[in-house]
Amino acid sequence: MNGKHPFFRLSANLLFATLIAFLFACNGKDEAIESEPIVTDIPETYDIDDFTGEVTLRTDCEGTNIHWEYEGIAGPDHWDDICETWDCDGNRQSPVNIVPPLNRTLSKLLRFFWKNTSTNIVNNGHTIQYNIDQPADPNAGSFIWLNGQKYYLLQFHFHAASEHTVNGEHYPVEIHFVHRNPTTGQLAVVGVLVEEGDENPFFEHIGDQWPHDEGNYTNTSTYNPNVLMPAGYNNSSTAHFWWYDGSLTTPPCSEIVNWMVWSSTIEASHEQLEEMEAILHENYRPVLPLGARLVKAQ
Repeated sequence: MNGKHPFFRLSANLLFATLIAFLFACNGKDEAIESEPIVTDIPETYDIDDFTGEVTLRTDCEGTNIHWEYEGIAGPDHWDDICETWDCDGNRQSPVNIVPPLNRTLSKLLRFFWKNTSTNIVNNGHTIQYNIDQPADPNAGSFIWLNGQKYYLLQFHFHAASEHTVNGEHYPVEIHFVHRNPTTGQLAVVGVLVEEGDENPFFEHIGDQWPHDEGNYTNTSTYNPNVLMPAGYNNSSTAHFWWYDGSLTTPPCSEIVNWMVWSSTIEASHEQLEEMEAILHENYRPVLPLGARLVKAQ
């Protein structure tokens, strides 16, 4: 026994939740904030047993590679006809148009544990993707805790223009940080919108590093993906994002994604955005109906 009475453990959790609510109230005076139950118990140790081997995202049709595009007869309007096992005609598809809610809810406990990773860039014919190191000991890798569950960061990639729109408007670029829970198979994708502004140091060598055709670029330098997150992203009092349940935005369009799209943006220069757009070639899926779902804000 640890000698602590259950009352004191409960009180500590209540105090933590109350502190979060207070910080949000101070940070968002122009928005009403409602409180919903959240998980506040974050383990201090992370067991290797909850990582069950290699994680992959399939984009084939029952084991057969299928050609798909962002326009024409193999474009988004026809994805649901290409493979009958894909979910591209489902009712919880992504992306969606985000109409920012007036109220914010405290219902997501999100913490980032991203580590430095080697540089491994892939042009897979559909996007530019940065693969994240997956060490034999997953505790040495990058992950997030989302409401008490661990999701490992697999990769991040780019879309131009943005796939999600805000009040019907696209941003020049959107970054998707893809995480997977190895036990449930569910994904948690963090979306970051990029707008035109100051030059971004991360994209300083984009012309030399991003493969213009299908292929890879690697070097020995390391970086932390958090350099592409908005300021205050890992602070409960400043993190502000929209979230909803949706799908992959590319085939097989699986409806297994917890989406969290940041309301604050990062910047890249006009020249950097032009370079990205020239390589990405309008690789965005048009927005889909929200249906009965709700986009909530935190």
